[in-house]
Amino acid sequence: MNNDILKIKEYYDTDVLEYDYAELILRGISEENAQFLTQIGVPEQYDDFFFYRLDQFHDKDVTGEQYIQIGHFASYGMRDACGLYLKPESDILYMNSSLAKSAVYALNKNIETFFLFHLIRSELSTKMRSEGTYTQAHYASELRRCFEQIDPVAMQNVEGYWSHLLEELRNRLVAHYMKQKTYQIRPL
Repeated sequence: MNNDILKIKEYYDTDVLEYDYAELILRGISEENAQFLTQIGVPEQYDDFFFYRLDQFHDKDVTGEQYIQIGHFASYGMRDACGLYLKPESDILYMNSSLAKSAVYALNKNIETFFLFHLIRSELSTKMRSEGTYTQAHYASELRRCFEQIDPVAMQNVEGYWSHLLEELRNRLVAHYMKQKTYQIRPL
């Protein structure tokens, strides 16, 4: 499957935020992430992810390490938002753990891969449905395979966003299977 990252813009519901490459570099954003932010761009909101303008970026100390907060994740029902972070001069995109707000984990190896994962989710589902091969189990399995090929670190944290997404697909499949299964109760 050919995943052209430029296609991700088709899924943005809003205009992309404008960033200046030189200012991002001065702020400590890695060259790779600065290139993505200026050439492709990110929307202010994408699903439950919110990205900040450059003047809203702020430094944050998390367990003694310095990060640059570039946005947050706030899913329906969450009491507190989880931060989206970059380490100065590092490509890795980090996120707070939903279980321990004081802990962070590697969400993706860079910002581009984060959006590539979202693109793959959509494109793979569309492809499988058009071919008539879509089942929730097959889709979840193929997503995991693609994600692990592209960014294995993103899949290592079992409490991470992507692992939870795949677990949710699996749980919906199990719940659906359990509804379909009938049980016979034998008298004692």
